[in-house]
Amino acid sequence: MSQFEADNLTAEVVAQYLQEHPDFFNGRESLIERLSLPYQQQGTVSLVGIQLKRQRDRIEALEEEITALMSLAARNDQTFYEFMSLQETLLKCSDFHSVIQAIRATARSLNLKSYIKLLNHEHIPHALSMDNWQRFSANHLNGKEAYLGRLRQADRDSLFSDDNAPELGSYVVLPLKRQFAQGILAFSSEDGGHFQPEMDTLFLRHLSYLVSYLSDNLVWHRHEEEHVRPNTA
Repeated sequence: MSQFEADNLTAEVVAQYLQEHPDFFNGRESLIERLSLPYQQQGTVSLVGIQLKRQRDRIEALEEEITALMSLAARNDQTFYEFMSLQETLLKCSDFHSVIQAIRATARSLNLKSYIKLLNHEHIPHALSMDNWQRFSANHLNGKEAYLGRLRQADRDSLFSDDNAPELGSYVVLPLKRQFAQGILAFSSEDGGHFQPEMDTLFLRHLSYLVSYLSDNLVWHRHEEEHVRPNTA
């Protein structure tokens, strides 16, 4: 056996031994400090250096994750206070048109756009066809209480065809379901990352329940002589 073959055999034995004994370097710190390994980005560096770099990378990744979570928590906190105040305002509305205006004003203060669509509604800007609703529900809700994220053009057109919905924005879409009215309450942001699937929708779901109730029980406009619900289909 040549020296080269012997060296290769020894290296394979050492590699196999280290794989089977990953704790070999425990208590052998002085040996670790003397080792060096080839590193693609930096040439040959010490094992300690590689470990330190990996630890730094991991710490940076954790810091980015914590920052993202803190940002999400801050947005949720802001959403809570803004929509708690909105719900109080909605309970004081005497007609459903005022409900829509109050929601629109709150959304505008948050740099968002709001949408209320009711099935087969007589007011065209707020009408949603049954076919479009069923298609969206089957593709994106499927038993879920809300959809969050970006929307394809086909979905935007079917839900918000007359509302200049942002092409590259993000959306939250919540179903409205009560005795008579059925449709959606939705918000959009020009920021494509504003509404993300992992976000909590508790406050928005409470808002959608209230809007559903009001759509069933308020007249469309206070000056209407007949007390007609917004949607009787």
